[in-house]
Amino acid sequence: MYQPEDNFDRDLSKNSNSNKNTDDIDANLSPKNVAVRKKQLEKIFIKLIAIGLALGAVLGVGTYFLLNKLGLTKKPHQIEQEKQENKSDSYNEIQYFPHTPKSFPFKK
Repeated sequence: MYQPEDNFDRDLSKNSNSNKNTDDIDANLSPKNVAVRKKQLEKIFIKLIAIGLALGAVLGVGTYFLLNKLGLTKKPHQIEQEKQENKSDSYNEIQYFPHTPKSFPFKK
């Protein structure tokens, strides 16, 4: 019959040998190797921070210009004023619609 892998009835002395092997591996690392790896990790960490800051700055500036271009940074009263100005401009254009310049290209 199938027996599960997590059988708690078995002897735990087999697992104690694997722990000794990992302790020996960690003990074999010299302080020089640890210092070199620490410096490498510090360099990688600094590079990641610099890349993140640069990418964040580019995205921030791009977002600022995009919001300004779309007009999403304006206050509500500014938008209302622009709408009223556009209505008054369109009214003046409609009122003077049959406007012809003095020098009409066709001669009569």
